[in-house]
Amino acid sequence: MDVYFRMDKRKILTYILWLYGLSFGISALFFLSGLGNNPFTLYIFMLGYMFIPLIAVLIVQKLIYKEAIARPLLLTGRPNWWWPFAMFFPLLLVGLTALVAILFPGVTLDLGMENYLRTLDATASAEMNNLFQMLPFHPLWLLAGQSFIAGITINAIFAFGEEIGWRGFLLREFQALGFWKASLLIGLIWGLWHAPLTIFAGHNYPSTPIFGVLMITVSCMLMSPIFAFITIKSRSVFPAAFFHGVINGSASLGIMIVSGGNPELLNGLNGLAGFIVLSIVNVIIFIRTRNTINTNYKEVFAHSESRPK
Repeated sequence: MDVYFRMDKRKILTYILWLYGLSFGISALFFLSGLGNNPFTLYIFMLGYMFIPLIAVLIVQKLIYKEAIARPLLLTGRPNWWWPFAMFFPLLLVGLTALVAILFPGVTLDLGMENYLRTLDATASAEMNNLFQMLPFHPLWLLAGQSFIAGITINAIFAFGEEIGWRGFLLREFQALGFWKASLLIGLIWGLWHAPLTIFAGHNYPSTPIFGVLMITVSCMLMSPIFAFITIKSRSVFPAAFFHGVINGSASLGIMIVSGGNPELLNGLNGLAGFIVLSIVNVIIFIRTRNTINTNYKEVFAHSESRPK
């Protein structure tokens, strides 16, 4: 079905203004109040922050433009094999990132996680070490299992709050740009949206919060085409939420099993090692789909538009 979707720049700008206005405004109030100094309130705030893209979608899509949400933003669709792929693929990315990290000078594989245990206080380290000793299998399997289960359940719920904005609303509105331009632009918006958390809470980059804004933006731009590809192939935004949830739950595993280097800027999925892995995946997507991805992109949203609202 060949349906041309006109890009509504005013609608997109309205969404971005609401998105950043709410995100940055609420963040300013929260951190200026001093509540960000409390670990518990900071944790609750960061969870709530993930729903701001959803709130902005409801305001713009439903209240201002009075348009449907479920079908146009791919909140429907039957499960297919892309759903489990989205759940398990993040674990592969984390493992590959660790393998790339050990290629850097001074970085070694640490499957015993001795370096990680040394970063904990004495009590927590002893308890964790005792647990590891009691297990009949390698503790990495336990941690990976916990990350996976949390990723496809509780983490996915919060990730959905973001994904309806990135891979639902914006992916639909940017389709006139084509897959790669749309994906990279969404990644840019997504990355900069993290700025308050990175600068004031050291999110992902506690030692380099200002430079961390650039790093998280690059990370999001590299991940965005993979998220968009999964969304288009699955014809639903839910696999992106699963993918996002497992990424959030398992990314630290890649840092825990290596020793040396810089865990923020080099070793992890949000560091140089991760950038290399994500770049390779993007190259594979480009080579494998360069003649079909834009057609598939338009067809997915055209199909959703053709159904009754």
